Amino acid sequence: MRGDVVVRLFKSSLQLINVIPLEDYLAAVLGSEMPVSFPLEALKAQAVAARTYALQKKLDAYGAAFHMGSSVLHQVYGGVNREDAKTRAAVEATRGEVLTYDLAPIEAYFHASCGGHTESGQDALQRNLPYLQPVDCPCGKLPASRWSATLPEAELRKALKSPPDGMRVTGRTPTHRVTRVTLADGTVVDGVQFRRKLGYMRLKSLDFDVEASGKNYVFTGRGFGHGAGLCQWGAKAFADQGKTYREILSHYYPGAEFQQLY
Repeated sequence: MRGDVVVRLFKSSLQLINVIPLEDYLAAVLGSEMPVSFPLEALKAQAVAARTYALQKKLDAYGAAFHMGSSVLHQVYGGVNREDAKTRAAVEATRGEVLTYDLAPIEAYFHASCGGHTESGQDALQRNLPYLQPVDCPCGKLPASRWSATLPEAELRKALKSPPDGMRVTGRTPTHRVTRVTLADGTVVDGVQFRRKLGYMRLKSLDFDVEASGKNYVFTGRGFGHGAGLCQWGAKAFADQGKTYREILSHYYPGAEFQQLY
């Protein structure tokens, strides 16, 4: 374990808080969030994004008992066992470097795969941010960006609390992501809620099509995650093309600037 542990009373139980230097924290975040087999420039891009995200969350949570969770609700921190020589090298090579907009750390969201086009912050996260705009991405040509899921009608009925017969997509964003699904009884389900009800690992993204097949519904989709900001598989593809980490980040966060904090 890195750093110190603070124990505090929280409601009727104890809360454990790991206090850890930012750069040590990032080495484990990289090993938790991105395959260490990815090119170094992709890992460096992830390091800057993760550092920026952590700093922004720390500022946002100023005065709170802790700044970050360790799950996908913030960014995944798997502890010292997720560190690797490559993740430490990527963190050290970008030490102290963050992305800013109007001199403030940006909300550097990232995701696994966008399927060929990233999403705006407004449509993906209800965050209307100038540096989270749709951009083209080379990950759309990769097999890793494609997925399918077959769900039985009975399972959908249980998850949606309504008969799914004849469900159809009735709203999409400009990048083809689903915003609205209408069920046979006229019930309208918000796209984000629809994915949550069916499961994030089942419906890997909102960029999907659906059709009935007997007693099942077959979903075919592109991408994995909300689609805003840095696309990790896209970063790998750009790095394989010889792009530097700064070129990669400038593509996914247009208008953001690089700042050296320390």
